[in-house]
Amino acid sequence: MLNGIDTAGLAGARDAIRTEPAAGIARYGVALDWKQGTQIEARALTMKVGAEEIARNFTWVVDEPPQLLGQSTGPTPQEYLMSGVGACIMVGFVVNAAVKGVALRSVRVTMGGSLDLAGFLNLRPDAQIKMAGLTYEIDADCDADEATLQDIARTAFEFSPNAMTAVHGVPVTGGLKQRQTA
Repeated sequence: MLNGIDTAGLAGARDAIRTEPAAGIARYGVALDWKQGTQIEARALTMKVGAEEIARNFTWVVDEPPQLLGQSTGPTPQEYLMSGVGACIMVGFVVNAAVKGVALRSVRVTMGGSLDLAGFLNLRPDAQIKMAGLTYEIDADCDADEATLQDIARTAFEFSPNAMTAVHGVPVTGGLKQRQTA
């Protein structure tokens, strides 16, 4: 056990997934319910890893600040996006540090990004709707040499599912289901 990571368990999971690739497929879901104004309650749905179902009993609030018509009862969608990307990079950093035998005293990932609200509000045809980009910085307190830390950071980014989803994008599909209440 290093940095709170069960390295023997990790090695066992890697071997199991090599043997049976379907065991390494993770499926996630969330349900979002509108509360009022820009306030949304999100709930994690049951997760599956391979054939195993994992109950996820978490809810959180998403909202905008008053300047964007909200009440600031929770982080914005963009802050959740950045926290998801940053947390995924951090998990990769901590796990890879443990695999390389590097004991961490602390790690902080700082994320940043910007958004042109004119795109969201459809005010100008040239205004970009998506965020202009995301930046991250990893600040690690440990006793490792620079080359080892750079390798851990590179691997954490390059094998981060959330970072690679943001960098390369994925298809987003969906539609509308209208509910009729009597």
